[in-house]
Parts: sequence; C-alpha cells; structure tokens
Amino acid sequence: VVLIAAALSLFDLSSLRQFWRMDQREFGLSLVTTAGVVTFGSINGILIAVALAIIRFVKHTARTSVELLGEEKGLPGLHSIDRHGQAQAIPDMMLFRFNAPLVFFNADHFKQRLASAQESGDDLRWFVIDAIPISDIDINGLGALKELQNKLASRNLQLVWAGPQSELLICLKRMGEARTAVNELTYPTLRQAVLAFKAL
Repeated sequence: VVLIAAALSLFDLSSLRQFWRMDQREFGLSLVTTAGVVTFGSINGILIAVALAIIRFVKHTARTSVELLGEEKGLPGLHSIDRHGQAQAIPDMMLFRFNAPLVFFNADHFKQRLASAQESGDDLRWFVIDAIPISDIDINGLGALKELQNKLASRNLQLVWAGPQSELLICLKRMGEARTAVNELTYPTLRQAVLAFKAL
C-alpha cells in the first residue's frame, strides 16, 4: 500500500489535464512514457519516450505547415491568409512561409508546396520566402532553392529572402550567387521586403 501511494503521488494530474487540453499527442506520449517506465524500468522507459519524440518531430517537420501571408486592414503586420479571413495577398507579390528547417526529409514537400503556391499567382513579380522559421538548410534544401530560383528566373520573377542576412548570404553564396546579387535578394524582415517592393 505504501509503495502504491508513493507511486500515485508522482502523478501530476493537473499537468496531464493541461496536456490533454493543449495537445492530445503530447498527452498520449506522456502516458506511453509512464507505461514504459512501469513496464521496462526508468531508463528504458525514457529511451522509448525519446525515440517516440524524435519520430514525432521528424514526421511533423517532414510535412510542416506552409503559410501564404498578406495584409489585413487595421491590423499591423503580415498574417496568414488562411487563418485571418480578412487578410489579403499583396498584388504582384507572394509571401511564402515554410515553418521548419529545410532538410532532406522535407525538401520534396517544400517543392510541392512551392509549386502549388506558384500556380495561385499568375501575375507575380516577386516571390518572397520568409526565412526566419528556416533555422537550417542542408544540401537537399539548397538544391530545392536553386531549382526554385531557376524556375522563377525563367518566368522573369524575382526570388527574395527575408530573414537573418548573415545566414542567407552564406546559403546563397553556396548556390553560386555573386555577392552583389545576394545583397539585392535579401532583406532583414518581411516588412522591409514589402516596403522595398511597394517603392518600385
């Protein structure tokens, strides 16, 4: 009885309820971890939880969300057109946000979503990638970006990156861009890219 009471005292029911309200997948992971610890011991149970968390991260990153951004009258900033019903795309400009690192297991997903986004804008002049959520880019990601750049160039569209310039400069230089061209293709923020486009 004493051991059962001690074990039950380790359960944080308020945290479990919060997991259920916020993310049922996290709730499920916590239950699996608990069952793993009880069944296989603390070390093995934690290893199971770590493995499941890695699988969940890869699955989420491989099919990460993509947003097209626009402006909403009376609301400062740039907002997801899907989540903000009043947000409107900026004419002749597409703002594309990819909410994950751009690496080998999601490069194809990135290209598919890019193709869908391009089809929705026939009169584009600038295609802007919000690079802030893209925390890392590997060789497959660079290949996807180079492919995008070539496709846009064939349509006389300008590829623009908005985000930390030091990282973007390194990435674009790896793609074979001249430094002068790189400087013209990057802006520190989306807002600065939008203002530069509107000033043309």
